[in-house]
Amino acid sequence: MTRFARELSGSLGTYRKASAEKELEQIREDFETGKITVDENGVARNRIGRILMSDLLEKLTYITDKVDVEATKAAREAETDAFLESYRKANHRRSNEELNEMRAAFGTGTTVVDIFTGERIRL
Repeated sequence: MTRFARELSGSLGTYRKASAEKELEQIREDFETGKITVDENGVARNRIGRILMSDLLEKLTYITDKVDVEATKAAREAETDAFLESYRKANHRRSNEELNEMRAAFGTGTTVVDIFTGERIRL
């Protein structure tokens, strides 16, 4: 059982239950007004077209049976993979400001690694 489910059930107290119910009402309103949408494949998206993250997706399942959790998770993974691939292919030149911020955070002479591209940046 997730934390939200425990909150909604009341096992974490009446205050948390009331908060969970209030949050569901806001999500219901967002769904009914089109701020959250579910396409014909059951994939849930927010108002700017981003696929919902797991926490909001779970809450949406309490509102509607039109959402397909597995399809939404698969679509989010595919969207993330596509974004990371385009990020890796892009030319990432570091500005002097970025390099100075890295030096301030990690120290001059340190090697920082971009975890998405594997690029090693010697400060």
